[in-house]
Amino acid sequence: MRSNGSRSKAPTQRDVAKLARASQAAVSRVMLGKGYVAEEVRTRIEAAAKTLDYRPDPFARSLITGRSNIVAVVTANVVNPLFPFILDALTDALQGSGKNVLLFNAAQGQKIEDIIPEVLTYRVSGIIITTASLSTNVSELCDQAGVPVVYFHRYSTTDKAFSVSCDGYDGGAQAAGALIKAGCRNLAYLGGNKDSSPNFERRQGFVAAAEKVGVTPVLVKEASFDYDWGWEGTGQLFSTNPGIDGIFCGDDAIASGAIDRLRHSLGGLVPEGVSVIGFDDVPQASWAAYSLTTLQQPIDEMIDLSLSIIEAPDSYERRRYALKGKLIQRSTVR
Repeated sequence: MRSNGSRSKAPTQRDVAKLARASQAAVSRVMLGKGYVAEEVRTRIEAAAKTLDYRPDPFARSLITGRSNIVAVVTANVVNPLFPFILDALTDALQGSGKNVLLFNAAQGQKIEDIIPEVLTYRVSGIIITTASLSTNVSELCDQAGVPVVYFHRYSTTDKAFSVSCDGYDGGAQAAGALIKAGCRNLAYLGGNKDSSPNFERRQGFVAAAEKVGVTPVLVKEASFDYDWGWEGTGQLFSTNPGIDGIFCGDDAIASGAIDRLRHSLGGLVPEGVSVIGFDDVPQASWAAYSLTTLQQPIDEMIDLSLSIIEAPDSYERRRYALKGKLIQRSTVR
């Protein structure tokens, strides 16, 4: 170690080659995982790299291969309880497959199309987008760069792209069925952002299933996927429609706000007076304070499919892959 507090120079491939008594070209092939290297030489190189604590520079490697081992995750609204949950699971899965994660958080009102050119400058091997409107179109940009992109938990009606999400229409129908089975007849949908694909589907499935058995009208209010809207929106619903006895919320954050407003401000009983169902099954949904009945997204299966598409996009058809969710029954439906 150098004196005067200066840092030792990071080891290079040349240092590894010298210690391993091998050519630098052989070291490069081992580090890239490409090309033939005799097993005895490979063993010496790997041992030398470990001794020197040599770590390949991912950006230098990307200049050689044209791609890094980085997968970009583009998201927004990271304060929503679902997205830290998704990001944690995505990170575990990607790192488990030898990939690194580069996170891009879209600013409020920022278009995905404006972010993608910057993402591509990092020579990523794939892009997973967890935030998008129904009209988002980014595939052309990524196709030109030869980078596969997957909409996760989202889909676009204008972009012929890979999309992996939970079937919100089916989930909305399951929620309607559960509320009707519990005896609820004055139903409301308290949704999130109007132009988001998850919100659109969940509302459509819920309303259609209710109408199919003659439970109409279904009241609809939509604004954003957060706790504050759950609190405010519930107040708006009951100020004009005090007879509501069943609410399906666009996600668990909204449902948490709705339950708290009912219990602590409106004097309502959940589920004796009003039954409430959420969507996602984030960890907070099982907390004793809520014990929320909700639609559980198959997050692990969605991630596995997304990573398979990133690894071998030519093996999959460009379309939406909608996986069925599961109704988790807890204590907020009578």
